[in-house]
Amino acid sequence: MKAFPALARLAAALLLALLLAAPGLALEAAGATTGAPGASDKHAKAPAPGPGSAEPPAGSVWTEPRTGMIFCWVPSGCFVMGSPENEFGRNLDEGPQHEVCLAGFWLGQTEVTQGQWRAIMGNNPSLIANGADYPVDQVSWDMAKAYAAALGKKTGGGFRLPTEAEWEYAARAGTRTPYAFGEAISHDEASFEKRYSLPAQPAVSKRKSRKGRRKARTAAPKVRIWPNMHTNVAGSFPANAFGLRDMHGNVWEWCEDVYDARYYARSPRENPLNDGEGDARVLRGGSWVTKAETLRSANRSRGWPDLHTAFYGLRLVRPAAQPGPALPRP
Repeated sequence: MKAFPALARLAAALLLALLLAAPGLALEAAGATTGAPGASDKHAKAPAPGPGSAEPPAGSVWTEPRTGMIFCWVPSGCFVMGSPENEFGRNLDEGPQHEVCLAGFWLGQTEVTQGQWRAIMGNNPSLIANGADYPVDQVSWDMAKAYAAALGKKTGGGFRLPTEAEWEYAARAGTRTPYAFGEAISHDEASFEKRYSLPAQPAVSKRKSRKGRRKARTAAPKVRIWPNMHTNVAGSFPANAFGLRDMHGNVWEWCEDVYDARYYARSPRENPLNDGEGDARVLRGGSWVTKAETLRSANRSRGWPDLHTAFYGLRLVRPAAQPGPALPRP
């Protein structure tokens, strides 16, 4: 009978050694009993990006708490940037096609909305002021950079504009067709080719006195909005394979890069960013008023950094805290 305590101590020692050698077994068992979500839970919200974070599963989302801005995880990977010579609507600056490899990053699910802009900047620069859920417009590159910096200062996050390569990679979402949805795009998939009118100017009656005419000229013009003739509510159209919406159309989106029509000929393979000399900055995605071919994933446009129109907006990147190396081509 005295042998049983010794056997019990021996069994306990063996169990302790096993747990020390493979602590993951204990954690997995605990997760199984408590129902803790794992990588296979596609509906689980990803934790806020932070030091030591591993790359989240593709399709994960993260919500910035101050503005409610939703970010989708765009996984690391490689793709062919640019368009083939036979693509309809192609421009010379879309070549040569070249392979690019990128580290993963968080990208706004939609363009920044007027409500999200006001929450940080305290104003709304939009000409098409239809409501808080519409994309903010009349945003220059300088203004977009200021917004990203202000959001980061108020929340402690390092927000920025996407690079041109990041933007195209995210827009393609694994496709090589002109659009993420195929060879063509419809008005059920994006906002484009809409008519528009400029703000109404104040009328000056000849019968009014000189003082009255002067007052009429200085009065603020009334902005007239016609339903369904301008931008759409952010996120109105189907998502691509990365969960991103409105990458095609609605408003042009600023990128970090300096525009250079010949940059592709010397672009590095991994995480390219053209921060060299030049005045113009890159715009991507097309807008509610442009033709369908400007919405193509490979289409490139440009604008002066201080230029702001009713066709220009932005979408933000929240970089991974510790981005891993770009993945090699399979």
